[in-house]
Amino acid sequence: MLMTGNHAGFDTEVMQQAFAMTSILGGNQFNRFQRGDCTQADIIKIPDWSCNNIEYAGHSKECTLLACYRNRLTSASNHTDPSMRLPRSILLMLVLAVGLAACQSGPPQQPVTGTGEPALPTTEPGKDSEILTPTEEDIIQAFEYEVDERWLEAAVLYDRLAQSSVQPERSAFLLKVALMYYQGGLYDQIDPFFDSLGEQDILPQYLNYRETVRAGGYLGKGKIYQGLLALPEIEEIIAYRYKALALNIRSRGVLAIGKPLESAKLRMQINQFLKTPQEIESNNDFIWDALNRITESAMLRALAEPQTEEVRGWLELNLIVRRSNMLPVKMEPWIDQWYQLYGEHAAAPSYAINLLQESKRIYIKPTRIALMLPFSGRLEKVAEAIQNGFLYAYYQDPDQVADLEIINASSDPAKFNLQYEQAIQNGADFIVGPIDKDLIDLLQQREQLEVPTLTLNYGNDDTKARLNLYQFGLRPEDEAEQIADYAQAHDKHHAIVLVPDTEWGYRLRRAFSKRFESLGGQVVGSAVYPAKKNDYSAAIKNLLNVTTSNHRKSILQQVIKEQVRFEARRRQDVDMIFIAANSRQARLIKPQLKFHHAQDLPVYATSHISASKSSPGDDRDLNEILFVDIPWMLDSRSNPDHKQVSRLWPDSSQRFSRLFALGIDAYRMIPSLRRLMINPTESIWHNTGQLSVDKTGRVKRSLLMATYAKGRTRLLPTPDTLNRSTGLSP
Repeated sequence: MLMTGNHAGFDTEVMQQAFAMTSILGGNQFNRFQRGDCTQADIIKIPDWSCNNIEYAGHSKECTLLACYRNRLTSASNHTDPSMRLPRSILLMLVLAVGLAACQSGPPQQPVTGTGEPALPTTEPGKDSEILTPTEEDIIQAFEYEVDERWLEAAVLYDRLAQSSVQPERSAFLLKVALMYYQGGLYDQIDPFFDSLGEQDILPQYLNYRETVRAGGYLGKGKIYQGLLALPEIEEIIAYRYKALALNIRSRGVLAIGKPLESAKLRMQINQFLKTPQEIESNNDFIWDALNRITESAMLRALAEPQTEEVRGWLELNLIVRRSNMLPVKMEPWIDQWYQLYGEHAAAPSYAINLLQESKRIYIKPTRIALMLPFSGRLEKVAEAIQNGFLYAYYQDPDQVADLEIINASSDPAKFNLQYEQAIQNGADFIVGPIDKDLIDLLQQREQLEVPTLTLNYGNDDTKARLNLYQFGLRPEDEAEQIADYAQAHDKHHAIVLVPDTEWGYRLRRAFSKRFESLGGQVVGSAVYPAKKNDYSAAIKNLLNVTTSNHRKSILQQVIKEQVRFEARRRQDVDMIFIAANSRQARLIKPQLKFHHAQDLPVYATSHISASKSSPGDDRDLNEILFVDIPWMLDSRSNPDHKQVSRLWPDSSQRFSRLFALGIDAYRMIPSLRRLMINPTESIWHNTGQLSVDKTGRVKRSLLMATYAKGRTRLLPTPDTLNRSTGLSP
């Protein structure tokens, strides 16, 4: 790598190698500049500059170009020899290398003018002898802030530089300000900053770059559709770094709106712009996360269509992991076959083999399972239904080798502790249960758990992680939060909430309101109805402000002393209603909402409005209510597990249907728990939904969206509900 004195033709590839640049993927984890990080074997020669023809070996303590600049800052006032002074054009490279000058359609070989990038300014005769000015010091300082990820300080300095610069440098510095906001997650600053600029501040040929950063800001604020609409067409972006940034933004946006295959393909396009192993690995991880969100049937359909070899290789590798459930004994021969077909694939160097190694490291394969449930007392029927589902899955497992011990768990904490310890002494290396929240809190308070334990409910502390503790259940808050997500995605931003006067109702109101408002929505009103009664009109009228409307009528009649023709109106500042109700309550609420002039407002609810046994005649009053539920309930006809369970337990499997599904999934989740906890963005479909595990070990459920039509449930065609294989292990 040789740099000569012909600075006008300076190759920005040199800058990219000599300095650790901010990642083109927009993250902080790549190319972090560190002192002593220059380990390349090349010798950097600077014969014409101010470093006295010193050759810097790759193992020097500091990246040589920046060291050279620093040396000049400290010694400029002591030297007058023209050969010891640095051209201003080279200092500008510090900015342009990540700004406009490095943004070419490929690694640049010659200065670009016209519709491409601004050519680097050539040095005028006699200008090489200029002594470094404070502005040049600011350039170096701003760049140092950037590589040290001090984004706000870098933005302030770049803005100062822009104010004292002319075009095209002014455009470069201003774009750098916005990029610093984007890199630092200061998304709220991007729009106001661009809006404050004049029409001439950003040159016309660089407006696409401005809109790319602006789109990234929208996406960062959660305005997904606005970000995608603002993003320029990828083909219209000439600069390869901005093109990569646009691909990154679009891939994240389409993933958020339920298009994982398109997102993965966009990420594959980014690969051509990546150079460091860290960037490539992170991009592969993103591709893998997107592929994990594709349903198996949709993946098979994609494989039946024409695909590039790269896309096909990724899809088949993901399918191997699904079909094997990451069992090493199944994965290994399939991975070997994959390598025979895709030896030159982007995932071949390390990703595929790393998946196999990961499966060996994180796979849970117990030899003795203890099932601890309360088979007496108030939870007896619940425990029996979960046990039956668990036993069904246990005996259906062709690879089942573990012994099973069933324990009648005590509700007394001291006795339960003794039972838990005795189960371990008996050889249990995996425990399922309990379902009592107080006992789960007890387990959370332990310093450590000797064996992995999967509880079938959730403790009260949702922030505490405990090694070997996993929590799984049919948590209603998951459903309320998903309703908030779905409503926001369908442009519902002003909600009213109607819940019963029970602790369960208050829990759902808190969960929905917190999530809805965190997404930018507003809960403009809420009301509580009497759970044990049938007339909810008082709560509904207050919620809809119909009472206020009637009050205005009374005042008007008193003033004019005459009867007036009047039709009450509901409030007009809402676009949706969220209700917490069981099936009986929901059948009463929907007609009363219609009677009080809210027939045009969409109504959202949790799965509790759907009874275990279908009754189309009674359920006509539920028509048009939008709700979430588990695949076990909404897609039972195509589920062989559901058919078998209904045959084996015809009575209890209807009344406690969802609990049977919980028991089945509790057994089938065991091998995957550790893997899912390590990879929280990964998920698998089971009978109780699309399941993932967060960093605290809590299983999260993503459910299917449905509605009622003519008294029968009907799946809604959202990306997550189309063409999925329900209730089957992946």
